[in-house]
Amino acid sequence: MVAIATAIFGIAAAFPAEAGSGEMIGSISVIGTRFEVATEDGRIVPQNDLVGAVLTIGDGRDQVPLRIDAVETDPRNPDGAIMLYSMSSRDAATGEWRNICEADIEGRRMGFPLAGTWTQDGRHLPSGTAFSITCTGGAQAKCVRFGYRPWQRSADGTSLWDHHQACTRMIRADYCGDGVGHTRNGTPIVVYDRKGIQQDEAVPDMSFEAAWDAGGALCVSHTRIPDVLTMEGLARICPDVRRQERPAACESRAGALILNRSIDLRRGSRRQPTAP
Repeated sequence: MVAIATAIFGIAAAFPAEAGSGEMIGSISVIGTRFEVATEDGRIVPQNDLVGAVLTIGDGRDQVPLRIDAVETDPRNPDGAIMLYSMSSRDAATGEWRNICEADIEGRRMGFPLAGTWTQDGRHLPSGTAFSITCTGGAQAKCVRFGYRPWQRSADGTSLWDHHQACTRMIRADYCGDGVGHTRNGTPIVVYDRKGIQQDEAVPDMSFEAAWDAGGALCVSHTRIPDVLTMEGLARICPDVRRQERPAACESRAGALILNRSIDLRRGSRRQPTAP
């Protein structure tokens, strides 16, 4: 897959490449959301010097050239921990370079690498060598930018890996934890958690939707888009997910890592808050 319209571009290894300076690259690794590129003599290439570099990446079968067209620090994360890259791949038919990311809600077409790989059922698997590229419009990138950074720990020492995983389930309304989403792009939600990484926010016409852990929804008070999946449909496809229409009971569910609010369309609400 060359151009990506969803969140992920899976790769299983990184191969030597030439940086824009013409120096030969000895190694490529991923630190957080940053490409760390070292020359053959061990020098770490500054991020801005990666602009114009062509990295050859592959999955063991195919190799794809990936050009870095721009680099910037994520404006949503002023601590500088998240880098954003504009990246292009070459169209095999025309030879033209095309941005691999679709525009996010802000019109940005950027992304970043993230250590580990993703299974078809939406599980994030750790890896010391493999990484994936996620675009800012995708669930993985959104959750990192919300503060659920899988490579970090919270103030109490808890790894945020499972919080990031739970967040990706929530973004996609992947209630069953099987990798199948039940939402539409641009649907507004409020995301929060018990660690205070994201704070609860009172938004008119929004009510509690579901409590989430790394495996999907623990309980659901209402589905996000009844036209896509009703509560009755939820019971059929995920009988183990508890339907709890008393929001307070679901919101206090033990083991919940991520909580969210959304518009309960069964009530005929018309207001449309901004999507995350």
